[in-house]
Amino acid sequence: MATALRDLGVRVGVACQAPSPRTAPQHLRDMSVPWPKALHEDVRALHHAWRGPAAAARRRLAKYQGRNIRRFAGIIPLVQRHQPAVVIALGQHGPLLLRALADFPNTRKVWYAADEPVFFQLSCLRRERPSQWRNRLSKIALYAGLETLFVRGLDGAIGVSPLDTRLLRLVGGVQRAVTIRNGVDLDYFTPQPDEAANVHPRSLVFWGRMDFEPNADAVIWFAKNVWPTLRHQRQDATWQIVGKNPLPSVQQLSSLPGVQVLGEVPDIRPHARSAAVTILPVRCGGGIKNKLLEAAAMGRPIAASPKALQGLAFDQNRMPALVCDKPEQWVETIRRLWSDPSLSTSLRCAAQDWVRSHHTWPGAARQLKHWLESMPGVTPLDQTPPTHTQHLKIRPAAIRKAAA
Repeated sequence: MATALRDLGVRVGVACQAPSPRTAPQHLRDMSVPWPKALHEDVRALHHAWRGPAAAARRRLAKYQGRNIRRFAGIIPLVQRHQPAVVIALGQHGPLLLRALADFPNTRKVWYAADEPVFFQLSCLRRERPSQWRNRLSKIALYAGLETLFVRGLDGAIGVSPLDTRLLRLVGGVQRAVTIRNGVDLDYFTPQPDEAANVHPRSLVFWGRMDFEPNADAVIWFAKNVWPTLRHQRQDATWQIVGKNPLPSVQQLSSLPGVQVLGEVPDIRPHARSAAVTILPVRCGGGIKNKLLEAAAMGRPIAASPKALQGLAFDQNRMPALVCDKPEQWVETIRRLWSDPSLSTSLRCAAQDWVRSHHTWPGAARQLKHWLESMPGVTPLDQTPPTHTQHLKIRPAAIRKAAA
């Protein structure tokens, strides 16, 4: 998104509390803005910005989340130095940062929420036993408090699906909220001319951060409910699980016949292109599944749960994936894709056409730019004097190459 905005003429800076890793793309490092060290007066200014009847509750909430208030306070000298027209904070801790800028009336403050956190936790609650609800309910209360105490009063919020956006209005009380669906890098995730020759006939792949709860839950459920039947029917079937930081419960799946848990790899694309089917058996979470967009851009046959397709815009008559819900549906769908080349080819073409029509970063950037410029007091972002940083994206954590 930052690169696409820059290509539209917007001056973009990306600020992280942790330095950009060496593995970050060069164009992202070029936009990197150092995070300043906060002084004592900056910390006092942050507490002053969190003032009001709920000030003590705000501080307790930040402490409960393990946030370093002094490090957070670095956003104040950062904005004083660059004077951006708009600050967009990414991630679940973004509202805490933006609330610290309450005394900067000329800077618009926007939370890029992606997955709305309260709904995210509720979606995970539905699949748990009542004995597990206590921990989940405490998380729901935590994020409801985050939105209630920090989000109200911001200039806007961005959800990546209509449901997330509606909940930002309902739970967070955001007056201006917009849905801007994720894009995908079509130049990076693209099919290769000779890849069909390298596809393993009866193979599956799943990728994503494997310490992310919805991903871990998806592969564990599939391994328990679907994989044994597939493997029993096809002794040569293989399944690769790819992604950084696999939990112990995920690592244990490598003991199953035909299953490889690879962990982090330098490049996901060879693994995706060599698999006959990409699976997304996701049962919880919100937002949009970037892995689905990546698989579609590469023209991979996709089998996905209804949850994995939630929030996407597509024509029911030309869908980017085959939808599976019950275990027997998964088995039958995957067997069809393994045995019917014409079905796989049709699905590949449909997925590519769909993602190019609905999920490009230039398209998302144009929508974001237009929405930001509709805010009171925001001049056209590509006409601001070059000494002024117009659009500053703040990430509370280090840039991560692998998205969930």
